[in-house]
Amino acid sequence: MEVIKKNRDLAESLKDGSVFVFKDWLSKKGIYKTELLQEGINLMWFTNRNDEGIIYYKYFSPVPVRAVALVLTAIECCIDEWMQGLKEDIKFTSATYGPVYNGHFSSLLRFDERTAPYKLLEKICTNLHDTARFHAGVESLAPLLGISWAHIEDQAFKDAI
Repeated sequence: MEVIKKNRDLAESLKDGSVFVFKDWLSKKGIYKTELLQEGINLMWFTNRNDEGIIYYKYFSPVPVRAVALVLTAIECCIDEWMQGLKEDIKFTSATYGPVYNGHFSSLLRFDERTAPYKLLEKICTNLHDTARFHAGVESLAPLLGISWAHIEDQAFKDAI
């Protein structure tokens, strides 16, 4: 019975204030940088080089905000399955989880508005995409043009004399 209580308490604590969206749940640091989000994106669209996120890269680069909201909603459904302390299947339907999705989407848009000068949401979505491509075993789409790997220290020139 103690394990059931711990499971229930953990599920409740993760939902309280949606702390599951943070990298560090206790300090609420790293909003929208939770490993759960990246893992969900990897599993859903970037499992391998033949998955949708790779094939239809123009729709996934960067990961769309609506897709981020969808994965956050799915994560919340998974947490809900443990709310009684034992896992029970819950149907992931638009009737049940549509309002949850809308809440996550709205929060993401508010985050984007409040951090607009820093383009944080854009950077997060780009990072989610690039990390997911790596997970699928595909190189990043980021061009390497203009980057020189041939930096030679002055000491090497002196040593040549």
